This record gives sequence, structure tokens and C-alpha cells, in this order.
Amino acid sequence: MAERQYEELKEFEKQLEARGLKYVGRPRPNREAVLKVTGKAVYVDDLRLPNMLHAKLLLSPHAHARIVSIDTSEAEKIRGVRAIVHYFNSPHNVFNSAMRFYGDNSPFDMPETEYIFDEYVRFVGDRVAAVAADDPFIAEEAVKRIKVEYELLPAVFDVDQALAEGAPLANPHGVDGTNICGGWLAYGSHSEEEVLKAIDEADYVFEDTFELSKVHHGYLEPVCHVAYYSPDGKLTIWTSGQNVFCFRSVIAQALGLPHSKVRVIKMIVGGAFGGKLEVLHEPVVGLLSMRTGRPVKLRLTRKEVFLSTRSRHSGKVTVRTGVDKDGRIRGQYIRSLMNTGAYAGSGPNTVGAQSGKTFLLYDAPYMFYRGAAVYTNIPPAGAMRGYGTPQIMLPRETHIDRICREMGWDPVEFRLKNVLRPFQNNCLGQNVHNARIADCIRAGMEAFRWYERRRAAEATHGQRVRRGVGMGLAVHGAGWYPVYQDLTTVTIRLHDDGTAVLLTGTHDLGTGARTILAQIAAEILTIDPDLIEVIEADTDVTPLDLGAQASRTTYIGGNATILAARQLREQLLDEASRMLKVSIDRLELDDGFVVVRDNPSQCVSIADIVASAQRGSTGMPQRELIATATFESRTAIESYAADFCEVEVDTETYQVRVLDFLAVHNSGRVINPLLFEGQVHGGIHMGLGYALSEEMIIDPQTGEVKNPNFKKYRMFKAADMPPSIRVITVEEPEEAGPFGGKSIGECASDGVAGAVVNAVSHALGVELRRVPLTPEYLRSVVEASRRS
Repeated sequence: MAERQYEELKEFEKQLEARGLKYVGRPRPNREAVLKVTGKAVYVDDLRLPNMLHAKLLLSPHAHARIVSIDTSEAEKIRGVRAIVHYFNSPHNVFNSAMRFYGDNSPFDMPETEYIFDEYVRFVGDRVAAVAADDPFIAEEAVKRIKVEYELLPAVFDVDQALAEGAPLANPHGVDGTNICGGWLAYGSHSEEEVLKAIDEADYVFEDTFELSKVHHGYLEPVCHVAYYSPDGKLTIWTSGQNVFCFRSVIAQALGLPHSKVRVIKMIVGGAFGGKLEVLHEPVVGLLSMRTGRPVKLRLTRKEVFLSTRSRHSGKVTVRTGVDKDGRIRGQYIRSLMNTGAYAGSGPNTVGAQSGKTFLLYDAPYMFYRGAAVYTNIPPAGAMRGYGTPQIMLPRETHIDRICREMGWDPVEFRLKNVLRPFQNNCLGQNVHNARIADCIRAGMEAFRWYERRRAAEATHGQRVRRGVGMGLAVHGAGWYPVYQDLTTVTIRLHDDGTAVLLTGTHDLGTGARTILAQIAAEILTIDPDLIEVIEADTDVTPLDLGAQASRTTYIGGNATILAARQLREQLLDEASRMLKVSIDRLELDDGFVVVRDNPSQCVSIADIVASAQRGSTGMPQRELIATATFESRTAIESYAADFCEVEVDTETYQVRVLDFLAVHNSGRVINPLLFEGQVHGGIHMGLGYALSEEMIIDPQTGEVKNPNFKKYRMFKAADMPPSIRVITVEEPEEAGPFGGKSIGECASDGVAGAVVNAVSHALGVELRRVPLTPEYLRSVVEASRRS
């Protein structure tokens, strides 16, 4: 195969030379190249299948247009081109790429607005066509030769444009002829009118509007999919996704296949952070494989990743709060508009998830949330770490600091006066369980030396280089309950050498999920975690799971693992009681053995117990020791964080440097401290980038992403990280959690940006109402403040 590719690539070079062009692509395949043997521990881009083709996408250069015609004749003439698919020759089955499971019954309207290829393109980067060829360079050349005639249409790029009277429709599925996606979500402790009236009757009323930027996940592994449609009609997809069972449903719907004929296998993931939770281009490679009968691989370039995948929702959030003279919040009203881009995707769900966090932090008798996702003609937004929560915590926490400044309250004391306490009911009547946010604030205040450092920072405020100290709070859940059914199933099988295999639909994205589940099972079975092999996320092999999302893995997957391991423990004790001829109540598991509690020398190893059960040695039928258990979440539990930050701002360059960051988390009992701290450090990094540097810049005239690479997109670098990062845990076990544990994945980043913005605001003495805090923005705010 490598020899044929080598010869065909040489021929391709000759064709280019004949046209006066020079080949400057990757080095040609080595003549001695060998087929890589694939296993579970590989990235999807490493996957090599015999006779595999390579795909390339043709993406729209226009923000909004109708495709009038597509001419592929010149592309088809290139040697090695095997298939070209587009709107005029592909299935037209509508779907929603963020569907969680078949028959999605979300209480939020999740419109189906997407096709594999549509008659209309709705953003710069939308799919127009795809080519499968013997080599990626042949496919790329073929894409360049496809001729498309477009009818250009008017476009809108931000929520203000989209909601203006007479605005063109970015997507025809908007509610009541508008660009509202899925409808408004509006609810609270009382009616909207009653909440607004209560706020207006308070002693002090504050209102702020905050603009939020569109940011990308920045995962290092580019999006890559491999598909193979076998002769027996089975489509197998290998992808680095976060929700293979959801993917199976969407892919099957898009291609018109039964679920039994679609298999999705998760490969090792080189970063995701929510960006691989939704189906991306998997249906395209599936269609190309169905047309050619050969495996097909699609690997996006970094520019294509920025243009044609997902990002965090940008938008506008307004917070209106009424506060009485004693510093108690009487009421709060939040209005949120999230820019969901060209397609619905997870837009309404993100709004829904965001809304829930509104009521889980502060203890106010009157609260109301009104929000909507809005269609525009920019690349679609989707899931990103926090799933709408950073976009609510950041505006609200900066708003709270403004209240403190104008009323003369210390930010710590004001928050301690107003946050919810453990096992309290919020204004909706929901119990917050073991919510230790007040304990987090107190622990952080002491460890950070809050009052001392605030005074020291204020002493620099007349100097060129000023310091500021700020804080921010956050809350995040663990799972989808009560919005969706939330369940997972785990199977554990014991081998006759005393080792085990754990089968789970849970997805490890580099978060340590496999390690955590092995730890939990090992704790109950009293064996070394290294003796448990975890097999994850294969729709034909592993049990059902709803994916790596909503910070649910430890809570949902961990509880399912406990149930299965306990069942297996009972099977071991039952067989051992027959072998040792003692009653079960005298037995216990200890370090890989079942021992008689009052006579520890009388024992039998797990390996011998398994062998006995398989042989039927005790008179019982021959059987395998295996257990399967499903955990169904029926409790909403939350994790809390208090973040503290010190910054330094140069008032000539307006460069911001973060000097120190302290994160205090209430995540129940920490099951693996090293993994926990790693998650928090990563969350801090993402939150700092959100606050200070990262933004996908959209051309206001064309809708084009102006910085679709890591050279222009200002990812927060390792060198930018603060020299001091500390993590403190308030380890109050949560009764419903596995061994008392809760979640950490998303709460780690939710409150970071708020703490940073508040610290910079403290340093400069101005109100900041957008992110990122670029030097240009900071300079403009300070100069405007001086003029006023």
C-alpha cells in the first residue's frame, strides 16, 4: 500500500510540475513504511486501516448564501479521487448535532436544524462538499477544483444585530419569525413582574451589562475521524469524541441507518474541554465510506478546527440587583443572550444549564432568570468547560464587586452575608445539600491574607505599576438531573488470576476517569487498582453512558462502579463461604483474599475463588463472576469554589500580570488528590485565558474568523501563568457521592475570570464590562474614566 501511494504521489508531483506548480506538502511516504498495528491506546490520527482513503472538506467562504450549483467535473478528473459528496447527491435527513440520546426529551426546545450538506451555507466555514481520495494532498487539490455558484444573502453577526427589528434570519428555524433559537427560558422564585418590583423597592438598585467573548477550546489534537462501512452494512466510526452513544444516534439519523448498524469507538483524546461533545464531521466520513466501500480518514487543519467546529458562546448578560441598607440582597434579575451561531446545537441547553446556576449561590428571596440562545451567521457555539456557567458567574461576580464598592462593603464580608448555607433551601425551594461555599470563603480569606493584601495593593494605586486583589465565587453541578434522565451502567468481570476488567461507557478525556473508577472498584474488592483494566466507550462493547459532560463522571460513574463492585463482592463472599465452609457473616475481603474475620489464617484468594466458581467446585453451577449495575441519579448535588487573585497592572502599557492565585474548592471527599489538583490547575489556566487574552475575532463586515490559528489567537501560555498557584479543599463529604465525592472538572474554571476581572478593576479603580481585558480595552476604559 505504501509503495502504491509513493508511486501515485510521484505521479501527482509530475502533474503539478506540468502546470508550473511545485509540491510543497508533507514528505512523501517512505518506501519501507509499514502498516501500524492499532490498539486502544492510540489517537485516532494514528489509526491506519488497509486501503484507507483521505478526506478533505470544501468550506464556505460566505457567511450566508444559497448554493445554486456545484460543478465537480474538474475535480473528478484527478487521478486518485474516489468520491465527492455535496448537497445535490447526499441524504437530506435533519438532525441536531448536540442530541444527548435517541428521543431527546429535554425540557428545552432543541431544534433540529442541521444536515450533512444543506442547500444554504450559514457561516464562513460551513460545509459545502467533501472529497475522498487516495492521498490527502490529492483530496486537497480536488477540493480546489470544485466550482460553486452562490446566491449571497444578508447576514447578522452579533445578538444586537440579530434581534434588531427587521433583521435578516440567520436560520429559518427561529421562534415566531425571529432569530431566537428554541424560545425564551424564563422562570424564578416569583413572577417576573414581582421580582422586578421587589428589586425596585430595595434601598439600593444596581444594574450592569457585560459583553462576553467567543473563545475556542484550544485542544492540541486536531479533530480527526475515521470511518469504515463494511460489506455487511456496518458503519464503524473511530473518533476522539466525548459521547459515543449520542454520536451513534446522530450519525444513524443523519445517514438513515438503524442504530444496530452504527458502531462508534472513542479513541485516546488529545484534549476536548467540551469541544468534542457534539457530532462534528463524523457523518461526512461515514457517507464517503458508504460511497466507496473503503475506510476514510478526515483530519482537520488548525484553521479548519477554528472555522468548522465549536466554541464557547459569546453574548450579553445584564444583572439587576436590589440591596437593602443592611447589605442583604433582596432580589436579583438576570437577562442572558447567548450567541449560538448558525445552528441550534446545544444553544438552548446551554441557556438552561446556565439558568440553574443562577439560584444556587446567593440567598435572595426574589430571583428571576430570562435567557435565550440567538441565531447569527458565525461559526456555531457549543459545549465548553463550564457549559454557560462562566458566562453567568463572571458578570454577576463583577456586578457584586461594584455593589460592594458603592455601598462600602468589603467583598468578602458582603458575600459571606449573602451566600447560601449547607442544607438550606434556595428561593426555588431546592435544597443545596452540603454546600460549603461560606467555608470556602473563610478558608480562602485566611490563607490568602485577604485584608492585609488588599491594603498593600491599595498603597500602590498612585504608582505606575499598580496591584489589585480580587475574588470570585462559582457553583457547578454533577450530572444532568433533574433536567434529563442521568444514568450509567458498569460491568466488572473477574479473571481466574485475580485480575479484573471494568467495562464502562464513561469517557476519559485525560481527566483520569479510568483511574478514578479503577480506584473505586479496587477499594471495594481490596485489590490493587493496577489489576483492574478499564475498557471505555465503545457502543458495541461497553454499557450505556451519557458521555463526558456536566461534570458527571465521578458522581454518576463512580456510584455505578460502587454498585457493581458490591455485587461482585457478595458473589466472592458467597463462593468463599462454600469453599471455607463458614457462614458469610464471618467473612470479609482483605488485600485480595477472603478471610475468616475471627481466624485470619483461614482464607482463600480471589483468584482461587474465581477458578472454583468457573469449575463449579462447590456444587454450584459453573459460572463466571461478573456483575453489572446501573446507577440512576435522583439527586442534584453541587460543587462550590472561592477563587482569590492578585494582579499587577502597568498603567503605561496596560499589560496585566497575575502574581498569585488561590483556589478553594468544596468538592466533597477528594478521591485522587493528584488528579484533583491537576484539574484545578487546568481550570485556572482556561479561566485566565478567558479573562485576559483569548477571543475569536469575527470580522464585522464578512463574519470571517480573523485569527484562526495559534499564532494569532492568543492562547494563555505556560509562561503567563502566575508564579504561585495554591489549591485548598474543604473536604466535607457529600452523602450522595461515591465515598462522599462530588465534581471538580468544570467548577475548576467557572469562577476564575470573575476573580481576575475584579482584581484588575481594584488595581485601576474602574468598572470593567467585557472580556478579554486586552491592553487596548483597559486603556480605553481608563481614558474614558478620566474624561468623565
